[in-house]
Amino acid sequence: MKTLRLRLLAHLEARHDYFADGRCRAMRFEPTRRCTDLISTFDLEVRANAHSLSLHAPEHSLQGLWEEMRAAQSPQPPSVPKTPAATPSLDFGVRSVDPAFAYYTEDAASQNVCIDFGDATDQAAWLSGLGRRWTLQWHSLQSIWCYWLLGEWDEKVLVIVDTRGERQFDALGLVPLEQLQMQQAHCFRSRVPLTLTERVLTGLQLRAGLSAAATRIVVSQLPAPRPTALQYESGPNGRQAVSEIFVSR
Repeated sequence: MKTLRLRLLAHLEARHDYFADGRCRAMRFEPTRRCTDLISTFDLEVRANAHSLSLHAPEHSLQGLWEEMRAAQSPQPPSVPKTPAATPSLDFGVRSVDPAFAYYTEDAASQNVCIDFGDATDQAAWLSGLGRRWTLQWHSLQSIWCYWLLGEWDEKVLVIVDTRGERQFDALGLVPLEQLQMQQAHCFRSRVPLTLTERVLTGLQLRAGLSAAATRIVVSQLPAPRPTALQYESGPNGRQAVSEIFVSR
């Protein structure tokens, strides 16, 4: 039985700095019609999972791919414009099917990637250049972190301390929880928007004392905000996301 030998054409990875390993979740790679035709014509193999896509070509298709690339790159008369359909590339739309994607992503719009076949002057150089790696990057949403302390807190002074020494929070005192102002809670807000991350230790502590130099640890590790616990408010720079985190006693 003859084994089909495949060559890696390209590898595409969708990355997101919200996740600790940097990889997206629940992604879909959708070929354009032209891309689908090329995959069929040259018997390409597409392997995809939730965060990456690999394209392979059987060795018997490499000659045809080379000729396709060279033909598309041949000079055309000025009166004959080069059409996108003639470009030797594999085009995919990449999007997430995670329902929460928009909650933790700065720009959740789908992205398009154009994987070309290379630009070598001879076939040997072209073959040696196959297997390029491509990356699509999404970024985490930034929000104001707003901590609400629910329950009885008798301490005279409460402060949020960042053990890493990077983030600062303003203590707003007792603030109404709702418009009716029937219930109040201690409220703390980050001074600047902070980046959302998945299941990370915040390094934030709630401390108490009798003065502003509060040192007694009340909560050793404040929780990180959930991406879906978002509110929006108007600010000096426009619409601002606010993550609300409730801490009960």
